[in-house]
Amino acid sequence: MQYWAKGPTDVAIGEICTLTGASKPGIYREFGSDDGLKLATLEVYSTLALQPLFEILQQDQEFEDAQAALIAFTTQDRAALGLPSGCLHVAMRAQSNKLGTMTREKVDQMRQDVLGNYAAWIERAKSRGEFRTDIPTDVAALFYDALNGAAMRMQKEGVPNGVIANVLRLAFRGMQ
Repeated sequence: MQYWAKGPTDVAIGEICTLTGASKPGIYREFGSDDGLKLATLEVYSTLALQPLFEILQQDQEFEDAQAALIAFTTQDRAALGLPSGCLHVAMRAQSNKLGTMTREKVDQMRQDVLGNYAAWIERAKSRGEFRTDIPTDVAALFYDALNGAAMRMQKEGVPNGVIANVLRLAFRGMQ
């Protein structure tokens, strides 16, 4: 959670040791390196944050209902869930040049998974006549990914969730 709350390059191993009660040799024995620890963190993060997103995108529901579910998921009260605001994946993408090889590869793979899920969702909506066919699917997938990243950044900056939801609704209007 520290990487998520503070940023992927702003947490020292010593701080993690203090928080967990583990020794540095114990951390390195378990994860091999700082890179291994960040990779393990991304695996947990994927389960907490990306899997629920994918479940929304993979449901067989009307496009408008899926968009509403995406807005609700994006703007949920993270504090009530014990989760930091913002998005670890977005933060790691922004600082990927400061990450180790394994973590960078995982971040890239996660990004492809996100874009692939958005693209499949958009294609299903197009096949049902619920999405504009004049917008290329890859462009639309990047658009939704960018909106999610912007929403996560706004959340981290303290913009109220209601305002973020309204921004997303406004942006989503042009896609149908």
